[in-house]
Amino acid sequence: MITKKKQNPATIFIFIVLILMTIDAFSRAGGGGGGGSGGGDGGGIFQIILILLYLPFPWNVITIGALILLGYLFRKKTKQASVLNKVPTATNLKADPAFLKYKQTNPGFDENAFLVKVRTAFMAIQQAWMEQETKKIRKFISDGVYQRFNVQFIMMKKLQQSNQLSQIEIHSAVVAGFRNDGDFNVLDVAIHASMKDTFVSKRFPKLNSGGYDSFVEYWTFIRKAGAIKGGDLYNDIHCPQCGAELSEIEGETGTCPYCKTVINTGEFDWVLCEITQADDFTFSQSMAHKESNLYQKIQKISGHDKGFSVQWLEDKASNAFLQWEIAKALRNPLLARRFSNSESYEKLVAETEGAWVVLFNRLFLNDVTLISAWNDDKSNYLGFFIRKSYQRLQMKKENPEELDAIIDPVVRTQSQVIVLTRTLNAAPPKGLLYAHQCPSCGGTLSDTIDIKCPFCGAEVNSPDFEWIVEGVYSLGQYKLRMEGAEPDEIAEMGVGKVDDLLDVRDYAFNNVLIMMASDGVFAAEEEQFARSLAKKLGYNPSKIGPAIEMAKNKKLVLRMPDDPKKHGKIVRLMEKAAMSDNQVVQAETDLLNYMHQNFGS
Repeated sequence: MITKKKQNPATIFIFIVLILMTIDAFSRAGGGGGGGSGGGDGGGIFQIILILLYLPFPWNVITIGALILLGYLFRKKTKQASVLNKVPTATNLKADPAFLKYKQTNPGFDENAFLVKVRTAFMAIQQAWMEQETKKIRKFISDGVYQRFNVQFIMMKKLQQSNQLSQIEIHSAVVAGFRNDGDFNVLDVAIHASMKDTFVSKRFPKLNSGGYDSFVEYWTFIRKAGAIKGGDLYNDIHCPQCGAELSEIEGETGTCPYCKTVINTGEFDWVLCEITQADDFTFSQSMAHKESNLYQKIQKISGHDKGFSVQWLEDKASNAFLQWEIAKALRNPLLARRFSNSESYEKLVAETEGAWVVLFNRLFLNDVTLISAWNDDKSNYLGFFIRKSYQRLQMKKENPEELDAIIDPVVRTQSQVIVLTRTLNAAPPKGLLYAHQCPSCGGTLSDTIDIKCPFCGAEVNSPDFEWIVEGVYSLGQYKLRMEGAEPDEIAEMGVGKVDDLLDVRDYAFNNVLIMMASDGVFAAEEEQFARSLAKKLGYNPSKIGPAIEMAKNKKLVLRMPDDPKKHGKIVRLMEKAAMSDNQVVQAETDLLNYMHQNFGS
């Protein structure tokens, strides 16, 4: 009689652990996607098969069952790792560990005093927004933030539109991010606030909207690191340089009219340089984690420029892009002539000739990120990824004051790239070109086709002093522009991988929520469908609440991938969502028609 040798349970346990370790190592080596190679030579699978063949019954069956369960849990966890599951809420705002370290190494920094300035800025900006006037806030906002307000005010005046805010409350303010940027420090502050928000257009009542809104926004502030000149731009009405009374500043520059000092450079105090919605901040953070060698790259680009900063460059890019958009919308390319090279200006002229005048009910920037840098024998080039949101109104050609059609039924997003160029070893500018000043002498400029400064005779759009627009491109055009070039990719995710930031299901779920809210009512049946769909798509049900609340408050924007192959599934899910409450109202029909016309079926 032959006696079977019994397997030691401890030995079997070790084999099972080895299998699990092999699976774990195999997934971390790149099989899970992301930055890995995604390939492999099959060696890990071969090892697993050998181990399974060695195990006796029933241990081999138990092990296979454990592997199946592990695979299911891993797949579920991977599916739940969505950007939409990371949108912050008022209850999960946390201070950045890097900021805690900054406070330890900078004992002179007063966090409470800084947050008082943040709250002062928040309330003052709400008032300025209602008044459509920036005079009282100009000294502590960057030129890019000023331009974001300015283009909206231009459009609001044309639409005879007002935005009344009431019951404004700041519930909390937390420093959620800190980073060094060249010679500057940058702080991201998460603000949880609520208010009653009402948009009214006397000219086009169809655009009216509003309601109570509770939200989280990220406000970004920048200041020169180390020793600064000192000053309080938020509570002191005097110029920090000359002491003259300076309660208001007129015009496009944050310049004291008495001593001519530009005071919103970060030399005197913290300056607000960006305002970002919670979902946009999450998307931007997922895309724009800068590489560890960024500082070396920007040092190579900046050369002797002591004021070089990525945040300030992104501010300049947003300023240029918005002025470019207004010039195109109003069919007035002269608005962009002074900061564009000849090739880009001629392209803008061609785009505006014979075009319809377009007004924007909404036009704002979701994301401005420096993504690439390169140079040739004469010039440096910088590429900035731009994600904008807008809702367009087309005016009649024969009478630009009369509405022809509302082009976009809801606010939608679009991605583009703006490229700025400057001569190698350029001289520091003496004036702010994007604020109508000659960079050669500082003289005041008007919007004109003449690119000669009337004071010093220099070409104002010369790249010898300032970064000027080389081109504004769609993502496809940018890829063609860069064929054969090898730019330094400053962001981990380059423009070619923008679609990978969100899965098809992310676009679909976002747009399904917009579909449900498009008629102004988010019914109980629709919310039930949304939560059921979220579960089916693999989201963590406990983390999709913020996205649903943003949809109810009409804070979500329509998002679509650039790859047309992904459009069909998204549109079909939106159609199904429209029927979730067993009726399709006109607003939902209009949105579906828009999707079919612009993105196919």
